Parts: sequence; C-alpha cells; structure tokens
Amino acid sequence: MTMETKAEMDLHDIRLHGRGGQGTVSAAALLALAAFEDGFESQAFPKFGSERRGAPVEAYVRISSSTIRAHNQLYTPDAVVIQDASLLRSEPLLRGLKSGGLIVLNGEQPAVSEGDGFRWLCLPASEIGERHLGRPLPNTVLLGALAAATQWVSLAALEKAVANHLARKGEEVVKANIEALREGYESSSISTPPPISTPPQPLFFKGEAEAVSKEEQAR
Repeated sequence: MTMETKAEMDLHDIRLHGRGGQGTVSAAALLALAAFEDGFESQAFPKFGSERRGAPVEAYVRISSSTIRAHNQLYTPDAVVIQDASLLRSEPLLRGLKSGGLIVLNGEQPAVSEGDGFRWLCLPASEIGERHLGRPLPNTVLLGALAAATQWVSLAALEKAVANHLARKGEEVVKANIEALREGYESSSISTPPPISTPPQPLFFKGEAEAVSKEEQAR
C-alpha cells in the first residue's frame, strides 16, 4: 500500500449544509476541535457566500490521522450533515457523496431517495435543540448523531470542544449544548433505503408524498 493510498484511507471528509443562523460554521469548528482533542489532524472552513440570515450555508471538515495536505473545497465527502431539510428541494446537497456515504438529516427520511446506497440517519434535531436550548438549533444535536454513527470523534472530545468553544457564553449555555449533544448521540439509528428501480422522481417528504398521491388519484 502506498503512503498516498494509506493517507486517503485515513481521511474523513464531512460537508455540512444549513441556513444562516443555524450554526453550521460553528458546528464545523466544533467537529474539527473535537478531532484535534482526540489526537487527529483536522481542518474546518466555510464556503463563502451570502451571510444573510436564512441563506444557504456550507462548511467543510477534514479529519485524518496523517498530515492533511489538501486545502481546497470538498467535492467527494464521506458524510453530509443537513441542518435544514427544506434545502433538499432546492440545493444538490448529495452531490459527490461517496457510495455508502452517510447522510445525517434534521428531519424525516425522504419518501423517495436521491440515488441509492446511502445510509440515512434522521432525527428531529430542531425539536431536541428547542427542548434543551430554548431555540430550535440543530447543530450540536446532529454532531452527536454523527459521532455515534461514525466514531470518527469521541463524545468526550465533542463535549470538551463545546465547553471550550462556548465558555464565553456561560455555564448554562455550555450545559444545555452538551445535553443536546448527548441526546443526539443516543438517538443515532441508521437506515439504508432499498434500491430504486424506477426512474428518479421528485424528492418529497413522507407527508408531502401522500398528499401528492391523493391529488393524483382524484384527477
């Protein structure tokens, strides 16, 4: 095995999607800090674009046991974290995701998946965030789920990263985020949709798909 091949095997690429105000860039920073705490090399950086609240936001994380030499945007991630499910209707969020890649989604699994072979980890992260933080912030919840599903970083390292990164906001904020993180970790349950043999269909969520089906039957 060449050194280059070994380095590629040791490298984990994660792409995070959300909207302005959801803490997408902060989530990337926390994940990279946790990886560093666990003794890995790590990078975290955002894709620069509109900074207005509610606009789509993209951030990237690399985690490796070897020196990271790449400093470019991620194009073939091993995992995608989606903080706002509505983005699936307008953005190509699964572009480049490797075969067998992991999708951590804040919401229900789509009734029709985009492609096949991906692993879906879906949980009501906004609801969990609301319960712990008083606001529907999904970022630490989804990080907990990602950590449980992949074991790329430890829960203890994530908790330490949260404590250090959010220390200036006070003990109560740190405690609430760690509780949200832990619930996300404990809520991890991956599913793999069956392969799709029919041509690609529009992407709906379960409730929407049922409504469309009833409308078509009424015609």
